[in-house]
Amino acid sequence: MKKARIAIIGVGWWGTVGHLEPLSKDEKTELVAVYSRTEEKARQRAEHYGVPKYYSDYRQMIEENSLDGVIIATTPNMHYEQARFALEHGLHVLMEKPFVFKAEHAKDLARIAQEKGLLLSACYPQCFHPWMIEARQHIRDGKLGNLLLMTRTFSQRVYDLYKGDVSGMFGGRGENYPVPNATSYSDPSIVGGGEGHTQATHTIGELLYLCELTPVSAFAYMNNLDVAIDVVDAIAVRFDNGALATIGASGQVPPRMGAFGTQIIGDRGVFAVDSTRWAAKIWLEGDPAPRDLAQPERRNLTAEVPRNFVRAILGEEELHIPTKVAIDTVKILDAAYSSAESGRAVEIR
Repeated sequence: MKKARIAIIGVGWWGTVGHLEPLSKDEKTELVAVYSRTEEKARQRAEHYGVPKYYSDYRQMIEENSLDGVIIATTPNMHYEQARFALEHGLHVLMEKPFVFKAEHAKDLARIAQEKGLLLSACYPQCFHPWMIEARQHIRDGKLGNLLLMTRTFSQRVYDLYKGDVSGMFGGRGENYPVPNATSYSDPSIVGGGEGHTQATHTIGELLYLCELTPVSAFAYMNNLDVAIDVVDAIAVRFDNGALATIGASGQVPPRMGAFGTQIIGDRGVFAVDSTRWAAKIWLEGDPAPRDLAQPERRNLTAEVPRNFVRAILGEEELHIPTKVAIDTVKILDAAYSSAESGRAVEIR
């Protein structure tokens, strides 16, 4: 059986839970090596998951091994340089969100990938949800008509991480559960922004996946509450066809609560998801009432992301999250942070 030879750059919390663990069980994946800044962590992960090699220098790992692709799950401040190095060495790249901080860096990575014919994608698990896939097809088929307004809310408690209180977020986990460092989500020099780069990036990527439109401007308000990074965000986006989108995200909600919802409104129909209630509806022109979409079997959408990356490398599947979605998400967030600072709408190029 043909397998994709993969290395993972960053095996902390999400690099382990979201990538190393599922790929260690994937029959189409040959895990060649793992990297961590801390050699002992790299060694422990490699031994636990049966990976033959481990490194504390990602450049050495890439140069010494025959690889097909890498998954980058380090802190966001390292993403650009690591992805660029991997692409320049001819490797396909799957990057955890936030992809990169700056639009110019995102465009540079996309240029290199295109010139070399390489896959480049970001991790947005909800785009693998059957409701999202069905809605995207309805939009592609024109059933919703001309898209006019898109709204998305994505709020869950990550405020503790923004404060650097890791135990407040992960206190109930077992002692062997991998957790991030206290600064990984609280230090602006490491994480960039807060709710925008950590959470709103999800919902922006999902909207771009659904609508396949190009953003042209953004305006944002952001509230830091009592921490160094944004906790509550409201972002408005205008697209090239005139459609508008509003994105709301809050990292400060009571423990174990969340609010998640999507509405896509066109001149011929409406698609709506209430993830909190586990319900989705579509109402098309001519229908007497909205139709409930069938509830899909619940599965681990997180594992779908690296699984698809591997099969796209092997030529067995299309890459589910196109490069354009990753790049345009960065463009919107870059513009949103500039807008929140300046108090003005920012053009996107």
